Amino acid sequence: MSLLAVPIIAVLALFLVILISGIFFVLLSKVKEKIALLSMQLQSTTLVVNELQMLNEQLQQKLDVMDITNEKTAMENTQVSQQLEHRIKQLQHQTVEQQQLIAKWQNSEEKDKFYNRAFKLAEKGADIEEIISECELPRAEVEMLLSVYHQRTRTS
Repeated sequence: MSLLAVPIIAVLALFLVILISGIFFVLLSKVKEKIALLSMQLQSTTLVVNELQMLNEQLQQKLDVMDITNEKTAMENTQVSQQLEHRIKQLQHQTVEQQQLIAKWQNSEEKDKFYNRAFKLAEKGADIEEIISECELPRAEVEMLLSVYHQRTRTS
């Protein structure tokens, strides 16, 4: 080999080392940029995760409060329903009693009609047999009615 070949090889080797070092330096700087970018993304993601965790805790607290409120409301609704059912039963019972009273009143009103008719017939001078047949009242009641009528007419 010639003396000139050794320096050319050395220069080429040096050039190659410088070129490889330059490429390595460029790649290293790009890797550092990527690492910095990934680090920023990681910090951003960490912030978002922390914020989401905080929001999740707040939502969980609100859900807990809503659950408690819902339970209280359900208990109140149950109590109100029971009270309403009791009141409805009372009202139904009162309604039945009132219907029974109305029926009794109607029955007594029909009897009163017969007695009023009997009094009117007595005023017109009808006898016992006529009042019994017209008003469908028992003989004893008609006799009592006539005696009351006669007593009233004597005192007035």
